[in-house]
Amino acid sequence: MKNITTTLLLLFLFQISTAQNETLNLMKKKAYEMIEDISDKEAFGLSTYKSHMVSLILLNKAADSPELLMSAEDKAIIKGVSRTRYSELLKEDHDAIREAAKKFNINWKKIEFVDFLYKTRAVFKLGQPGYEGLLIFKDKSQKNVMFTMQVDFIMLGTDPYIFEMVDLKKEKK
Repeated sequence: MKNITTTLLLLFLFQISTAQNETLNLMKKKAYEMIEDISDKEAFGLSTYKSHMVSLILLNKAADSPELLMSAEDKAIIKGVSRTRYSELLKEDHDAIREAAKKFNINWKKIEFVDFLYKTRAVFKLGQPGYEGLLIFKDKSQKNVMFTMQVDFIMLGTDPYIFEMVDLKKEKK
């Protein structure tokens, strides 16, 4: 009986580990694709930014999903945000990133993905699990400098979505 319990526990831990690795690989892939998209377009435009963020439509579907066990308060927050207001919030965050990038002389044509670091959060934004992430990238035209930006992912069911991008910083190597 002890061997069966041990085997089942190891199998369970392996499945959890595999699922988490898939999630982390997907998050890293999304961060990488965003950096590639910005570099290919040679600009960090608002439409590019919005295309990588979780949509309000998806957030509303999540609020209506009983499987996610979202609190009434969190549901009310989502339902209380109009499309116009959500668009304004995204524009405010985008403008802050662009302003910091201008200050740091980032050449969007020359950016390159370096890494994505994360911390797991069992209860995160809107009461859902998620990950606090740190996107690391470089501008190939600037030597010995890296840039970091907080990129948070919210888990809606089994899928991660970029929920917030803020706090662009310049770091020396």
